[in-house]
Amino acid sequence: MKKTILTVVLCVLTLNTALAQFDSAMFVSDVFLLDNYIKRQNKDVNFKDTKTYKGTPYNNPNFLPGNIYKEGTLLADNIAIRYNAVADEMEVKQTLSSDDENARVLTKSQDIYVKIIEDIYVFVPYQGGVENGGYFQVIFEGGQIALYKKHVKEFIREKKATSSITKTLPAVFKDKPVFYLVTKSGKFYQMPKSRSKKLKVFGDKQNQMKAFTKQNNLDLNKQEDLLTAVKYYDSL
Repeated sequence: MKKTILTVVLCVLTLNTALAQFDSAMFVSDVFLLDNYIKRQNKDVNFKDTKTYKGTPYNNPNFLPGNIYKEGTLLADNIAIRYNAVADEMEVKQTLSSDDENARVLTKSQDIYVKIIEDIYVFVPYQGGVENGGYFQVIFEGGQIALYKKHVKEFIREKKATSSITKTLPAVFKDKPVFYLVTKSGKFYQMPKSRSKKLKVFGDKQNQMKAFTKQNNLDLNKQEDLLTAVKYYDSL
């Protein structure tokens, strides 16, 4: 990889270029997959009928304004984007008022990055390939370390009532986010679920981090507290 994910993200954050115009020709270019995104949602659930399930398969069920960057260049400005966490895909349409049926799926590439309002998403290949790779949200970008978040959705199928005294439970999408420390060389270290085991990821700084979290009453299972701890770790 000629450029690390971290370097390119930094370029995106400091980008100073003319705004690109998003048009119909761009919308059907090789930047987008042409198959309708609705067909890619297969959990035996009608995603349109939100009354049939709880939670959401998306990071945010609404399309939000965002930008698309390719190789450090602003490709499309102020378009409508939402992240489908279940399919691990970026759904894009021309404007917020455009019909959802006209949305397209953004091609997965390490050269293409997305900013939805203030949230940066990068695509990280797996062993150099797109298959099994995925999108990560950049929570923090430090001088030595970064904190990435993988939005994971646990899907629990509908449970039919088994008797007259029970009721049918709708399908549920539960948020099960996973956090990673990412080095400048692009190496990922997954943060365990256990609070105590999370400290072990900090390696030889584990004791310092334990003292810091205790002194500041930080719960590393909470994103805000984890972010505070990672910022401190980056300063060491």
